[in-house]
Amino acid sequence: MNGKAIAGLVALGVIIVVALSGLFVVDERRQAIVVKFGSPQRTITEPGLHFKMPFLEQVIFLEKRILSLDVPAQEVLASDQRRILVDSFARYRISDPLKRYQAARDERAAASLLENAMESTVRQVLAREVMNSIVSGKRDELMKRISDLTNERALTFGLEVVDVRLKRVDLPRENSQAIFQRMETERQREAAEKRASGQRDAVKIRAAADRQVAEILAEAERKSQTIRGEADGEAVKIFAEAYGKDEEFFEFYRTMQAYRSSLGKDDTRLVLSPDSEFFKLFMDRK
Repeated sequence: MNGKAIAGLVALGVIIVVALSGLFVVDERRQAIVVKFGSPQRTITEPGLHFKMPFLEQVIFLEKRILSLDVPAQEVLASDQRRILVDSFARYRISDPLKRYQAARDERAAASLLENAMESTVRQVLAREVMNSIVSGKRDELMKRISDLTNERALTFGLEVVDVRLKRVDLPRENSQAIFQRMETERQREAAEKRASGQRDAVKIRAAADRQVAEILAEAERKSQTIRGEADGEAVKIFAEAYGKDEEFFEFYRTMQAYRSSLGKDDTRLVLSPDSEFFKLFMDRK
């Protein structure tokens, strides 16, 4: 093999290497910008095999998928002058690779631009609302407004905001502790009031119950006295009728009852005259 053949093979190999170095592949997950000495030449958004000028042009690949941005928590002053802690995040994509490259040369710088825009928008939107609306009442509407305003700013540097969410809206720690202590004091005051009210009601109920008991006992005593009086009257009537029927027997019966009451115990002692009327039944009545 002579020198010309060798030189031809070398030249062919160089041509093949140069040609291969000018080929690049863009897959479906990416898009690319071809730059020449740092100056953008063209944008490639379709996947496939593409060509660039070897050694003179470079390819910068950019994400085509949806990206996530977690914004650090920030304090926001609501319209009612109450400070709240807002933690948010965004989903976005690169909508214009050329604008994105011109605004920020790498992904970190682009995320920083979007983060600044979102922080500013969050403060702008939430500063017009009271805390109650931010915490619960208008959360969906506020997120929509933040998303729209952030997207307007993001389009200027080639990004499109897909979604914005407020992960957490809360009071700062020191404010939360103060509010918790105030709530605890309020609950303790309410509990003390309820206990005092309960004690007052208990005293009233006990007094009413005692009064009802006294009234019931008095009524029962009155009825028992009435019944006892009626019974005593009936007994007297019966005795009187019995006495009227047989006076001698009735006198005997009453005397025997007197003996039973007086002499019924073993240690009973009576000092009486033998001719006392008390022993008239023991005397000979001849």
